[in-house]
Amino acid sequence: MLLKMSFWDYIISPFAWLLRVFYEIGGNYVLALCLFAIVFKILLLPSSISQQKGMAKQQRLQPKIRRIQAKFAGDQKKIQEETQALYQRDGYNPMNAGCLPLLIQLPIIYVLYEVIYSPLKYVLRLDSNILASLADAVKKLAETDKSITSAMLADRRIELTIIEHFKEISHVVTDKGALESLNVFIDKFRFLGVPLGNTPTWSTFKNWASSDEGAKLLLLIPLLSGITALLTGLITFIKQKRTNPEMAKNPTSGCMTFMMPLMSVYFAFLFPAGIGLYWIFQNILSAIQMLILNNVYSNEKVMARMMVAETVQRRSKEENDKIVAKNRK
Repeated sequence: MLLKMSFWDYIISPFAWLLRVFYEIGGNYVLALCLFAIVFKILLLPSSISQQKGMAKQQRLQPKIRRIQAKFAGDQKKIQEETQALYQRDGYNPMNAGCLPLLIQLPIIYVLYEVIYSPLKYVLRLDSNILASLADAVKKLAETDKSITSAMLADRRIELTIIEHFKEISHVVTDKGALESLNVFIDKFRFLGVPLGNTPTWSTFKNWASSDEGAKLLLLIPLLSGITALLTGLITFIKQKRTNPEMAKNPTSGCMTFMMPLMSVYFAFLFPAGIGLYWIFQNILSAIQMLILNNVYSNEKVMARMMVAETVQRRSKEENDKIVAKNRK
């Protein structure tokens, strides 16, 4: 019998099924995470294209916005009213170039993290009774093993803790088929030989000589997370500097370029390696996507297409007006 499914489980199930299919096809959890990240990027591609086009339209409207600001200088309310009227006339929604694509991603990201945090439940589809027995066993183990903290026993984190300490508690699994499946899965739930359920720690730096190789290898996760985040930040900054030099001169823009990678490194120390590895894949894919979209949907190309469409629309309107005027005669 599988774990009893809640309403939230039904929402997560399609994503869990996809990750499970990728794991079964590739026979490797790291590869499954990579393919999972690719599908996630493809799902959000329409919103990314919309954001790219929105940024181009925003750039095209900048001269008109500056004229409004100069004309109504000192009257912020009037500036806002005229700017909104301009947006409506041109069919531009600032949300498409700003927060909306990010807001769309948030619930999907949350679902994905739930799947990654609970691989035994969602990917291996372990029997609920066996999972409960393992949870009880790892909690009992925590009474003598002080390396298992209360945070590691929380509902959201406990499956990763089970995987990390499976050797010590494997005796509670009496079903030979389930035991074999668990051993195979846990053996593949690794990155460079280190369990993806482990979390990088700052203490490894302080105790470098005494730290094991696994702890040292885990430091690659936050390092790569920071480097790949910096890559995407630099691509964004370079594009912004080319298309909107005035905004690029803003100190905040440069600060964000380097602040986000630092934040990425920091958060990689708070989450299991599996989450950090997924971020790395996402950062790499984001950088590739940016380079492609910057070429295919460059501001110049998008604005040229908009100008052509506007010209066709204007001429069509002129022709219709002529026909209407002729019929009136």
